Amino acid sequence: MNTASNAATVRTAPAANTTWLSKLRALALHALNLHLQNCAVLAEAHRRPQ
Repeated sequence: MNTASNAATVRTAPAANTTWLSKLRALALHALNLHLQNCAVLAEAHRRPQ
């Protein structure tokens, strides 16, 4: 998925990771990862023959 690039992005974030904007960004990245995982599951289910 997209976890490698997200992990790299998290590592390069500033040390003061307590602002509301950084928390919102982390939440958005987590939601994006969940969405991509869900899309992968649906695509795999759709790909398999009935």
